[in-house]
Amino acid sequence: MKQLLIPFLLVCAFSNAQIFSENFNGGSLPSGWTTNNPDTVYNWGVGTQNGVALFPSSAAFFDDDNAGPGSVNHNARLISPVINLSAASNPKLSFKYANIIYELNSTLKVEVFNGTSWVQVFAFSGDAGVFTIDLSTLNYILTTYANATNIDLTPYANANFQLRFVYDDMGDYSYTAVVDDIAITAGTTLATSDISLQDKVEVYPNPVKDNLYIKSDLKSDSKISVTDMSGKLLKTFTGKSDAYNLSDLPKGTYMILIDNGKETIRKKIIKQ
Repeated sequence: MKQLLIPFLLVCAFSNAQIFSENFNGGSLPSGWTTNNPDTVYNWGVGTQNGVALFPSSAAFFDDDNAGPGSVNHNARLISPVINLSAASNPKLSFKYANIIYELNSTLKVEVFNGTSWVQVFAFSGDAGVFTIDLSTLNYILTTYANATNIDLTPYANANFQLRFVYDDMGDYSYTAVVDDIAITAGTTLATSDISLQDKVEVYPNPVKDNLYIKSDLKSDSKISVTDMSGKLLKTFTGKSDAYNLSDLPKGTYMILIDNGKETIRKKIIKQ
């Protein structure tokens, strides 16, 4: 567990200074972190794998598959220690996450304690990240995380600030959610180029028949991946192109993952 509290003068002196981080590399729940699930006794764990998947390194996870089909988990919480943000300038939250659903879109939420109450600052429903299948064990292998970046914590900063990651299986027997590399940075206001590109990227037409087009300032080394809804990698492209040919894909629903080196942008498409 890594934790660093930086005095106000140092925060002001260095742009985007890191004031808190957690990578879960200790292989067990880090000191100061707690779990709570008002629905069942089953809760978050830490490690390099669970009953569903293998991870690139030790991470925090909720194994809904191991909890069993009779276990409903709407509020499984992974709660950080207290992080003093009272002197932090323009604090931002970033982390990696992945999720495998069964039928309903299980949801990962992030809530923060603003000194008085818990407030939701992030939510994602459905599959996230890229998983492949180990044919010898039939286990999933997490190969690529989705990234949440630059979530503004300024309205919630206080001396008793906390984070909690909340897993909600939506009443469905689902698979697993994974969280890693949590970081809070502070510094000057981000330039436009540093703001998350999720809302700036447009993929069209959708539904698509043959060629897909991506409206974005892609770099020459940007990686575009196409996966099915189970996370299986089907096609890859590199860099900016006039069009991306998907004519060989069967009809169905797919995910487009655009990795620009800073974050992975996810877009769902329908192939006709």
